[in-house]
Amino acid sequence: MVALFWSTTIMPTKECPLCGEPMHLRMSEAAVQVPGNPQPLTQNVREWVCPECDYFEEADADEM
Repeated sequence: MVALFWSTTIMPTKECPLCGEPMHLRMSEAAVQVPGNPQPLTQNVREWVCPECDYFEEADADEM
């Protein structure tokens, strides 16, 4: 017997305040240089990005 599992991922969306198009949540890593530390630290950054008008804003902690 073969068990099949389907995974449904609901992609969060948000409306762009400038053009009204749906924005997408983008996750990336950013390198942060701390004074006195020779190694840069990496942080995960989440941003809402509008593909139509290039508007972006930082995502809140409770948004996913």
